[in-house]
Amino acid sequence: MEIHVVRPGETLYAIAGRYGVEPGLLAEQNGVAEDGALAVGQTLVIERVETFHVVQPGQTLDAIARAYGVSLRALYRSNYRLGGQPLIRPGERLVIAYEGEKLGSAYTNGYAYPFISRELLSAQLPYMSDVTPFTYGITAQGSLLDLRDGMILEEAARLGTGTLMHLSTLTEEDTFSSQRAEMVLTDLSLQASLTGEVEQTMAQKGYQGLDVDFEYIPGAYREAYAAFIRRLQERLNPAPVIVALAPKTYADQPGLLYEGHDYALLGAAADAVLLMTYG
Repeated sequence: MEIHVVRPGETLYAIAGRYGVEPGLLAEQNGVAEDGALAVGQTLVIERVETFHVVQPGQTLDAIARAYGVSLRALYRSNYRLGGQPLIRPGERLVIAYEGEKLGSAYTNGYAYPFISRELLSAQLPYMSDVTPFTYGITAQGSLLDLRDGMILEEAARLGTGTLMHLSTLTEEDTFSSQRAEMVLTDLSLQASLTGEVEQTMAQKGYQGLDVDFEYIPGAYREAYAAFIRRLQERLNPAPVIVALAPKTYADQPGLLYEGHDYALLGAAADAVLLMTYG
């Protein structure tokens, strides 16, 4: 793989010729508009194809994957234009493999609202390790608010993407609640009931792990929050428990968003942490 920075006067066809790749594939790989318009300073990823396959009448994507000994997920990842859908036409060319060794592996995850379009979701899932439907909130009585996550889970299973359950203090009014957090963190019997409900939901829906995102916790509850995370980790093990952390710049940073998140305590209690940086 190489990176090319577009210079003044360069065209898509000229760049493709320079690297010996197909203009159409280069455009597809880099999201270039149909008219091939480029901007000076734009970066293009150059990937050379090792193996192509021309679709024959009657062939299915699944059969092609088996013939080459690759997974359907790998075919989707190598052919972004498929959008995670198995629709192919005779004469269409599919990339089976690219040249060059992989540099390594990376873990990727993202949140998805239940109203996300199936088309957008399916196009991204082959490139994600896990997807996290957003979000299971908490009722005024301390039980789980329901989430219509069926479509997301269905597409994730079809495309081989893992799933994490997301637990937050979101209310029926779609706002994060300090009061709901305090209620859970100060009542051990309620914690036990909620944890059992989380465990049951994960088992019923096939979630492989839990992402806990309690925001706006008063600093007085920082130890209680870490203890809650530890109890979840012990109850749900071996399923991983991840905790989402507000982006602090120093340990005693003031503010309701930060004071309840003790990095050291939560890092020790959870299996992994997610730093919630925003762009």
